Amino acid sequence: MQPELKHKILQYIDGYWDKLIRENIEDQQTLIGLPKPYLVPSDGHMFQEMYYWDSFFMALAMPGTKHEHLAFDMTENCAYMLKRFGIIPNASRYYFLSRSQPPVFMNMIWMCYSLLSISNLHAAEQYLREMLPIAEQEHEQVWLGTVQPHHRMIYRGLSRYFDINYLDMLASCESGWDHSTRCDDRLLEHLQIDLNAILFMREQLFSRAWQILKDEEKATSWAERAAVRKQTINELMWDEETGFFYDYDFCKEKFNPLPSLAGFFPLWCELASEEQAQRIVHGWLPRFEQAGGLVTTLDVKDGRQWAYPNGWAPLQWIVVDGLMRYGYYEEARRIMQKWCANCAAVFKNTGEMWEKYNVIEIDRIPEEGLYGSVSGFGWSNSVFVDFIRRLEKFDTADDADLTLSNMEPLAVEADINPSGQSGQSGQTGQSVQPVEA
Repeated sequence: MQPELKHKILQYIDGYWDKLIRENIEDQQTLIGLPKPYLVPSDGHMFQEMYYWDSFFMALAMPGTKHEHLAFDMTENCAYMLKRFGIIPNASRYYFLSRSQPPVFMNMIWMCYSLLSISNLHAAEQYLREMLPIAEQEHEQVWLGTVQPHHRMIYRGLSRYFDINYLDMLASCESGWDHSTRCDDRLLEHLQIDLNAILFMREQLFSRAWQILKDEEKATSWAERAAVRKQTINELMWDEETGFFYDYDFCKEKFNPLPSLAGFFPLWCELASEEQAQRIVHGWLPRFEQAGGLVTTLDVKDGRQWAYPNGWAPLQWIVVDGLMRYGYYEEARRIMQKWCANCAAVFKNTGEMWEKYNVIEIDRIPEEGLYGSVSGFGWSNSVFVDFIRRLEKFDTADDADLTLSNMEPLAVEADINPSGQSGQSGQTGQSVQPVEA
């Protein structure tokens, strides 16, 4: 990427954050009032409310900037909505209270704790002590609920995406992948691998947090629960023959054979063994890696935007961070370079960042889904900034400096140590023809 173009994009992003800041303390018709300012995904007619998992990804770019307070503000807003409604909704609208989104609240808390601990460890621990029970409430009440309005834990202690209306399409919205080719449009009859990997990660973070707060009994309890979840996930969702993690159809009692980038979440959540990670990286990464980054699925269906040929910033980030956790730094660098180059090529032609990108044919229009392509765009901006930061570290670090602690952002430190071994570089991405769904 040309330095001038990179600088222009970073200037655009830096200037765009102010356009995305909203503040409304009181309810306004369907818009839920929140105590703190927050970021919306785009400065347009759509997405003019605070979204749950978007907030985590947008917060990744905030540390070290004048907007760092927004990471804390959006986390506090999540806590407020949980206390008020018993759920962190899909977004801050009354009509979104029927569902949530991928549960990254504990990751947001951990980001804030990590930032506070840099200058004031006592304040950081006090913050953790105040926020941890709220995150545990969400975990137990919402994600492990067994009856309405939170009927998510459904089979052998694992959970599914859900909506209070028992509609698969709305459960797909809770997954954040609205809409994809996953689960044969039967979201309510599947256990999703990304969700259960995140719940494992949360349980590990709960354990670590209670260790920090010197409560060994609670720390041990959460660690044991995480171990049980990991065992069940491996039993139901890992396929030894193909070497990949899949969604699980609990009605048919077998995994769903359609692969997607959701199968990489066990790397980010450090649930995968070293052998599993190696098989995923060597056997599957080349299938998903394309000219412009990682494609969301290998199958295609008209109108499905979370599928081939599209790539999405949050999924690029999850996979890259997961690769780095297992020492696959060269693979991570290559994907970051491809994704940033894709964003830069489109920016050069349009002067804007976008919600999603075509990773098969750079500069071509992506599958637009139900509402088309939206410019802006919060999580694309944030992931671009984070990737540029990481790539600059790669350019200045020697091999000894390429460790998880040096390369990983504060937001997602986990309680599991990486192997410490360097990953073996795999092949560059190969072209995969889509399968009609």
